[in-house]
Amino acid sequence: MSDSYILITGATVISMDISNGETLNCDILIENETIKAVGRDLSLPSDGKVVTIDAKNCIVTPGFVNGHHHMWQHLLRGLTVDWSLFGYSCHLRSVYGSLYTPDDVYFANYAAALSLLNNGITTVLDHCHVINSPAHADMAVKGLKDAAIRGTFCYGFYQNPIVPGDLASTAMDPFDQAARVDDARRVRQEHFSSNDAGSALLTFGVALNEPPMQPKEKNIEELVIARKLGARLATQFSDAKLMGPDIVFSHGAWMTDSELAAVRSSRAGIVSTPDTELQMGMGTPIAWKAADLGCRTCLGLDITSNHGNDFMAQMRLALQTQRAREHDQTVQRDVRRKAADVLRMATLGGAEVMQMESLIGSIVPGKKADLVIFRCDDIDTVPVVDPVGTVVFHAAPGNIDTVIVDGKIVKQNGQLVGVDWHSLHDQIVSRSQRLRDQAGQVDMGESESIFHSLFEKAMEE
Repeated sequence: MSDSYILITGATVISMDISNGETLNCDILIENETIKAVGRDLSLPSDGKVVTIDAKNCIVTPGFVNGHHHMWQHLLRGLTVDWSLFGYSCHLRSVYGSLYTPDDVYFANYAAALSLLNNGITTVLDHCHVINSPAHADMAVKGLKDAAIRGTFCYGFYQNPIVPGDLASTAMDPFDQAARVDDARRVRQEHFSSNDAGSALLTFGVALNEPPMQPKEKNIEELVIARKLGARLATQFSDAKLMGPDIVFSHGAWMTDSELAAVRSSRAGIVSTPDTELQMGMGTPIAWKAADLGCRTCLGLDITSNHGNDFMAQMRLALQTQRAREHDQTVQRDVRRKAADVLRMATLGGAEVMQMESLIGSIVPGKKADLVIFRCDDIDTVPVVDPVGTVVFHAAPGNIDTVIVDGKIVKQNGQLVGVDWHSLHDQIVSRSQRLRDQAGQVDMGESESIFHSLFEKAMEE
């Protein structure tokens, strides 16, 4: 197979590499899936297929890394914008998840991944807790692979009730925890023959049940199983003694300094999801405190049923919330937290949390070619006084002209490549309406009572 090249010319490059910083009027040469060279006046290769992208008036950043996302909820966008954590847990987790068919999961994951790519997010950790059967698992993986996004699919051990809204019905489900473990082993073998992030675009992980939902001993047992299955990453865990770099904590506002020290020493990661955490009373995003203590930290979008996939908006929210908090604590002569700090969380920080910093997260030769090209020649981005500030504070998804994943152009001239949007649109609309109609018929009285008791117990503890 002959080599293929992409030559990006005349760009402002934000490399996220300390030694390079920002480079004006710079070229990037991509060979196959890898960044070959970064510099000025790079020459065209003499052989192979070459695509040239004129990036004058453009800013190039590494692709964004989304460290926590429930992609199956894409069919329910906007449903939870006014919900509390109680409402989310009670209704979405005990009703809607039970109603999904395998095809629903496919279209949700496929559309969600395309939406992420459209927003410059090239890598995602998918926390998938809608696996109600082996077919659900297969279609979840297929949706991600068809969209050609980089990431880790985390097989969820969470068991949705087979009767929507009836938590006790899980006891009657033949697809119980033991069956899920067996199926996770099958998925690992069938769909992830290589679980090396350096050679496979999508890798296998495990989403453990949340610690508050089960005893600590069960949580430990699930981690042991995940590691035996060869999971590259495991999400949500409660025992510091067994922590390692394969653990990714989501949220974590409850963590003490000693717990964060254990996270740091184990090289585990922490993901803050500002939109969800602030809305649902989960505490002030811990990313900044964790980073100050030396932890690997990044940002995630979490529940796409709630907010959009605009990662610049998520960066701004994370940054401004922390600035406001510090202003409340003491008079600030200078703003301590910088735009560059949060852009790092969104790129190289995410790569570190996902144990992929040798592959992605910065624009340096030898890394995978996952790039975002912002066109900055419109009324909202001119003048570009500070390139980092422009990306974080002024750019919008509409400014994203081109997205490249693994050396392949997946968005060009502001449009996703090779996507039949009209057909996908109809699938999303019809499936969303059916799910909402079915959920509207569920009597939630008993379920709300059970969840109310669980939340009261959690508050007491």
